[in-house]
Amino acid sequence: MNYYAANMETLRRRNPGLATAIDKLEPGAAFIPEQARNGECTVKINGQYLHSSHNPSREAGTWVDKIAAHETGGSRRRVVLGFGLGYHLQALLARGFKGTVIEGDPQLVRFAMENNDLTAVIDSFELLVGLAPEWLHRAHGDILAGTVFSHPASLRAEPAYLGGLHAYAGALKAARAGGLKILLVNPISGGSLPIARYCASALKNLGHLVTTFAAEAFSKGMDLADGLRFGHCRTTFRSELATAISRGVELMAKETRPDLVLALAQAPLIPETLARLAGMGIATAFWFVEDYRVLTYWRLLAPAYGHIFGIQKDNFRKELAAIGVENYHYLPTAAAPEIHLPIPLSREEQEMYGSSLSFVGASYYNRLNLFRGLTDYQFKIWGSGWPLAPPLDRLIQLDGARIDTETCVRIFNAATVNLNLHSSQTHEGVVPDGDFVNPRTFEIASCGAFQLTDRRTLLGELFAEGEIELFSDLAELREKIDSYLARPDERMRVARLGRERVLAEHTYIGRMEELLAVILAEEKEMAEKHRFRLAEQERRREGLDRQEGLRELLDRLPPDASPTLEDIYGTVREGEGKLSRAEKIFLALKNVEMKLD
Repeated sequence: MNYYAANMETLRRRNPGLATAIDKLEPGAAFIPEQARNGECTVKINGQYLHSSHNPSREAGTWVDKIAAHETGGSRRRVVLGFGLGYHLQALLARGFKGTVIEGDPQLVRFAMENNDLTAVIDSFELLVGLAPEWLHRAHGDILAGTVFSHPASLRAEPAYLGGLHAYAGALKAARAGGLKILLVNPISGGSLPIARYCASALKNLGHLVTTFAAEAFSKGMDLADGLRFGHCRTTFRSELATAISRGVELMAKETRPDLVLALAQAPLIPETLARLAGMGIATAFWFVEDYRVLTYWRLLAPAYGHIFGIQKDNFRKELAAIGVENYHYLPTAAAPEIHLPIPLSREEQEMYGSSLSFVGASYYNRLNLFRGLTDYQFKIWGSGWPLAPPLDRLIQLDGARIDTETCVRIFNAATVNLNLHSSQTHEGVVPDGDFVNPRTFEIASCGAFQLTDRRTLLGELFAEGEIELFSDLAELREKIDSYLARPDERMRVARLGRERVLAEHTYIGRMEELLAVILAEEKEMAEKHRFRLAEQERRREGLDRQEGLRELLDRLPPDASPTLEDIYGTVREGEGKLSRAEKIFLALKNVEMKLD
């Protein structure tokens, strides 16, 4: 029977792109079909049957019966890991389950299409085949966050791909449950400092217990080095101060005993401290939110961290692998929608910050060069490092002062067209093969503002066509400026779509969920400790109602707090009506402490 033709006809209707990709594969190239005892097709992968050698359909039905018994209701749309030959999908469909199927091997999908009638499955399930795990981590607004059905034999057949997604899905739920103790190490200064603060806020919103090492308090100490005459003296001064600060992080970790130490780019941690943290059983992670080609100190630090995250992909991965670092994960920056948002502006603010064309950022060679071709526009340039010399001097605002976040948001909202040109010290304008996407891209979009951004190789997987407007050179930039200045409705449409994408997929809460899920999936001991702690918390919550008034008392504390006795004493409402039993107990304890003092 020619299953393939009917299956492909259905697939072309549902997913033309996937159908084309499957059709290009060589038929029957990777797998040898076997006939099960009931006459159905089965296959061995790595010496193990993907489906029963006796009765694949009955085996699939038994598996579905088991998982259906643990269903808690709600939506019937689910995620299935593993396409196999489709028997388990047919059994799910027979029980009314629909949803998304994730499969890593396109050749296996082709083989299944050739050997089983899957028209009903293809018509009812969304198929995601051969997609990068990192894309699945943040696609579809958290596709792996719901109920995940993992086909056991498929996990054995594809342990790296499907097994990795299975582990990530479980870790994502743990990350969203809160309760991890995290020591966040801020950079001393620079553009990654506000990102560190966004991360701290996001982690707290997720319910994790965050202690921040505010290394920025030492920035003026680092500036003292500039007063030294000799280069080696300046270098030694900074190095010794960084060592002392790093030691401070270690001491704070000894006091707080975190599950994880998370450092942002330019955080003052040295390899010796990281080794001692590892010796204490504390996981460490580094989010390098910089261009690895420009700032290269990662070569010294990366081997000392347990987990490395960065804003560039394969090229950086290869560079890290060359120095023995394999635990790298691509994690782009994002926006903080509670900060980067559309805001109303007064007439004075609109006059101050508004312009036809606007740019916020530091001076770089490519920006200096390209912006000379835009001086005939009503153009305002905001940021530091700009030379106050013709022809750009009259465009520089506030004498080139550094712009804080609050002002940035006002500028983004006030500008008709926000220009976003990624930095380069070597190119004349747009970097032809530029890869990382800067935070400004997400922040402008999150503000619901319109932007023109230079083309980047990674932008296409972060924004869809029509959600952001791109340019490749000065001529195209000028053409698009003129076009969009004349089309306010189209500007608003693009800005609206861009904001929707950011809110769905590119927030710091989402990034922190992903970062923690990656770490928890790999750190088995840390994940087990976290599970035990959550279970203990649940048991304690269940016991609250056994003490009259205790739950109400604790509910007065700030959410996600780790209260001290002093905090609890402060919630007891002395002289405000009848005390509960729990309040009486804590007041008695307070009186005992006072007498002991």
